[in-house]
Amino acid sequence: MSDIQDEYVKQHVSAAQITNTIRLSRFFLVSILIVSLYVYCIYQFYFTKPSFYFNLWFIATELLSCLSLLIISIYFKPHNFALNHAHRWLQFQCLAIGSSIAIGIGLIYYYLPQYNPDFSHVNALILSALLLIVSQAFALTFLTQRLNYFCLAFIPAIFPYLASQFITTETSNYLFYLTINFTLIVILLCANSTTRIHKRISALYSKNNRLVKNAEQQVLWTDELCQQLQTEINRSKDIELQLQLNNQLLEQKVKERTFDIAKMNADLENQQQNLMLAHGVAGLRPWDWNIKDREILVTDSKHQKTLKPSKQHHHQLQSIIHPDDLEHFQTSMKQNLRGQTDQYEATYRIQHTNGKWKWVHDIGRVIARDPNNNKPLRMVGIRRDIHQERTDQERLKLAASVLQQAAEGIFILDEQLCYIDVNPFYEQLTGFTHDQIIGKHLFDITSNYKPQQRNSHSSIINQLDKMGEFDGELNEKFLSGKELTVWMRINAIIDEKNRVTHYIGIVSDLTERKLQEQRLSYLENYDPLTDLPNRFYYNYQLHQYLVSQKDSIKQLAVIRLNIDRFRPLNEFLSNSGGDELLRQVAQRLRLTNAEALFVAHLNGDDFAIVYEISHIRPSVQHHCERMSKAFSLPFNIFGQDHIITLSMGIAFYPENGRQLDYLNNCAEQALIEAKSLGGNTTRFYSNKNTALLEQGIYLERDLRLAINNNELIVYYQPKINFSDQNIYGFEALVRWNHPSKGIIPPNLFIPLAEQTSLISDIGRIVIQQTAKQIRNWNDLGFNNICVSVNVVAQQLQRGQLLEDLDHAIQTYKISGSSLELEITESSLLENSVTVKNLLDEIKKRKINISLDDFGTGYSSLSYLADFPIDILKIDRSFISRIGQNKQEAIVSAMIAMGKAMGMVVVAEGIETEEQLQYLQDLECDIAQGFLFSKPLPESEATTFLEQHRLIPS
Repeated sequence: MSDIQDEYVKQHVSAAQITNTIRLSRFFLVSILIVSLYVYCIYQFYFTKPSFYFNLWFIATELLSCLSLLIISIYFKPHNFALNHAHRWLQFQCLAIGSSIAIGIGLIYYYLPQYNPDFSHVNALILSALLLIVSQAFALTFLTQRLNYFCLAFIPAIFPYLASQFITTETSNYLFYLTINFTLIVILLCANSTTRIHKRISALYSKNNRLVKNAEQQVLWTDELCQQLQTEINRSKDIELQLQLNNQLLEQKVKERTFDIAKMNADLENQQQNLMLAHGVAGLRPWDWNIKDREILVTDSKHQKTLKPSKQHHHQLQSIIHPDDLEHFQTSMKQNLRGQTDQYEATYRIQHTNGKWKWVHDIGRVIARDPNNNKPLRMVGIRRDIHQERTDQERLKLAASVLQQAAEGIFILDEQLCYIDVNPFYEQLTGFTHDQIIGKHLFDITSNYKPQQRNSHSSIINQLDKMGEFDGELNEKFLSGKELTVWMRINAIIDEKNRVTHYIGIVSDLTERKLQEQRLSYLENYDPLTDLPNRFYYNYQLHQYLVSQKDSIKQLAVIRLNIDRFRPLNEFLSNSGGDELLRQVAQRLRLTNAEALFVAHLNGDDFAIVYEISHIRPSVQHHCERMSKAFSLPFNIFGQDHIITLSMGIAFYPENGRQLDYLNNCAEQALIEAKSLGGNTTRFYSNKNTALLEQGIYLERDLRLAINNNELIVYYQPKINFSDQNIYGFEALVRWNHPSKGIIPPNLFIPLAEQTSLISDIGRIVIQQTAKQIRNWNDLGFNNICVSVNVVAQQLQRGQLLEDLDHAIQTYKISGSSLELEITESSLLENSVTVKNLLDEIKKRKINISLDDFGTGYSSLSYLADFPIDILKIDRSFISRIGQNKQEAIVSAMIAMGKAMGMVVVAEGIETEEQLQYLQDLECDIAQGFLFSKPLPESEATTFLEQHRLIPS
């Protein structure tokens, strides 16, 4: 607490110092104005020779003082400025004024005696001392709230005098300097003392203010305590008065109760006769057993009393009691006779003369005992026929059990439709307890805020009034918060005069069944992964649009969408990542297709959109472009961003078809065309699509037959060494020798094969035929031949490539160095670790690895460093544009990079001497292209090889 008070005092003192200095600095500035004017006038009056620098100093000092006064008056009004800003301003102001005084003293003391011969050094000493002492006296008066303000004005001002003591060599002024030094020291000491006095005064003032505030707070607290005390005193008086009133009321109640008891005793005596009459009316048969005399007085069914020997009566009674109830009767009787129970009570069955069993209820008590041995002397009791009552009770008990155990809500209403009883299941349905429901009107426990609900309730009540029954389904929201769908049946109960006395209602909860129906409907019509309509609901809804569309819908577009390269991306992300991607794609489709009629998820990565074509909506082309733009933003899957693209196929109604299946097929064909173009594009259906689709189907069928019938052959294109123009080797290129169409180039069937597993089969055939041809060339003496074979990503990933290579090498007994595998950059993208391990195994067989089409795919220098690549093959697209500066720069960089990494550089697609010369100047290693030879069949390749004998490099 002391630290807090010290901090408060410290802050208050600091603020008071700055505030007081701001207020007093006005007087200080006015004083500087006056003393500067006084010194200037003395000089001008007694020494008539004017000085430019002295005049300039006077004007600058006056302007500085006036400007400072103006700033203080405008920006530092009382209680309206920031302390830190005021503190910085005071420091600047004091330093500026002190510096100005120092400049004036320097001019008077050093400059004027030299400039004006009439102005002696004695005059200079006197006039400068006057300026110094008077200005510092004012500073001592107005700037000592804080010592640093005074020092900022004092130290610059005395600097000329202090400097003169070390500069001048005259000894006549020593006494003057000693006097001035002493005076300045005294002024500084006075300033320090004054600052401390001001600080103490501010601290005392702060503490006094705090004490005053604390005292005022204590006074307020005291007043509040006094008020609370007075309130408690008043409350105590009120309690005392209330106690007195309660005592008076209690006395009055005791008197009233005493009077009531006396009246009740009189009434009991009067009602004794009535009780005897009631026994007769109620069918009660009193009996009185005189145990001491062994006699019993009984009343028969005609209310005639008969005195019998008790032994005979008990023997007769036991003979007509049901055997199952006899033990209970005897035990109850013995317990009361022995004094073990206060009264005897037994319910049992007796047999009447007609042979039927009737229930009776017997109750009695020993009213007299022997005081010596406590043996019973007299016992009285009443027997009552309860057969009908017992039957009714069992029926009521059974009905109550059914009511309690029923799995449906049951309620009973009076004639005013107010609840008089409900079963537990109805309590559970409504969310109210039994006591909360009883007495309320039928629909008082439901919300009636909406007009539809009020109308429904009024209709039910009117139907009950007119017909006496209601049977129907209701959606009710109870005031307890529960909202249910129920089936309610209410029937009226009428009396013998055909008047309604009660209503019986049965309520069945249909909520779970409705939810189950909705859940089944949802599972039937919606995809649970994306929450989009599934294929079934899509076909149903599209069919509705086609056969019963509104008059306003004249034209529709069916848009089929597919995620490009979803399968490898799904394998990379795993199943959970793929599912998350599909959910995000579905969400983005919802956001970008707000104007569409329908968005559905058909299966896998296939989606469909039904879009109405209208002049008030964007065109289909614009809508698809907007979707493509929206999908340019990355998808964040488990913390990683992925860019995906869409292929879209579009068919129009009614232009492309009026039937559901045909319209879907048209959109599917357009989508297939978009996928065949590499994806990330939109295609519209046309009649040509059908021909292309049929052509693709027939081509695939024929290609499968071609593989089985050995119709695939290999052509060989030579590779030439740049250094000596000799043959380095060949590139194996597959061709299809169709029996009716002749040679089919690879660009017509290789893309189709890459979409199926046929490309792996084709690759296996090329490797086998190439190995066989190498064996033939080796037998002809061409032992250093090297043939390259193209390998696609599917061959790397299916796991059969290594086995195919080993089989070819072992079958034809060739060296692995005579084979070279050309792999595209895109093949290295997927499963890079697996691919690297596979390439390492291939390298162990001394097979060379070439990176084909370098620069055209997903180029990355990391491939060259991470994978065991021996040869870098520059794509023909770069070679064909040699002659363009930018292209030449790229080719030059590729060659330089490959050679720097110790790779063999191959340039394919050379067709002109200019291209050959340019590459030769760059010291490219191997050339390939039509300039040397087109791809040749086996026999022509052998002839070419014989004409250009291979010289080992």
